[in-house]
Amino acid sequence: MDNRTEGEGALTGDGGGYPPREALEDAWTEHSRYVGFAAGLFAVGIVVGIALMAAGYNLLEIIEEAVGEPLFPDISGQSKLELARFLLVNNSRAFVLSILGVLTLGLLTAWAMLFNGVIVGNIGAFVATDAGIGYILVGLLPHGIFELPALFVAAGVGFRLLYRVGQRVRGSRDAVFSKSYLYRTGILLVAGWLLLVVAAFVEAFVTPVLLETLFAEQVQAAS
Repeated sequence: MDNRTEGEGALTGDGGGYPPREALEDAWTEHSRYVGFAAGLFAVGIVVGIALMAAGYNLLEIIEEAVGEPLFPDISGQSKLELARFLLVNNSRAFVLSILGVLTLGLLTAWAMLFNGVIVGNIGAFVATDAGIGYILVGLLPHGIFELPALFVAAGVGFRLLYRVGQRVRGSRDAVFSKSYLYRTGILLVAGWLLLVVAAFVEAFVTPVLLETLFAEQVQAAS
């Protein structure tokens, strides 16, 4: 049964009875807890990554030795536009996989949030030790404030979908999908993906300028 009290907004015809802004608000109300859960997993991962750094474990080196190749590809020769395109494609894959993690009962999505948090925490802690906390903040925050919420939204949609499947199995929900659910969740995902677009261009065009302006010596030492 669709009703507004459960976030199941009325959808008629081409969506004219359910304005996109209202649908987005309903989608956020429905998914916010799950987005917060994803962010919490990422935060736990950051703490674990920092703890591993304090114990002397450089995960970047360990993973590269294990797989026999660099964890991050060499993108130094690319133009800024090519870099933005590369970042968007790479993050879009993570975005889609976070949603499809529902097929693994949410395990893949949870692992992705934790693992990425561990990597960011570990590498960030090592870089901060060498170049300073200001360097890592400038290097991560300008694009991270767009990229991370987008990935948390994707993970939140995956977790919420898993919960809806569980409700259907238990018989407390008539159907996993409804037109209004697909409509508003689709709008939320489009909004999240657009954040990835912004993040990619910020990381490619803005972050390097900020680092070169504010931390010229560290950038030169790293190059």
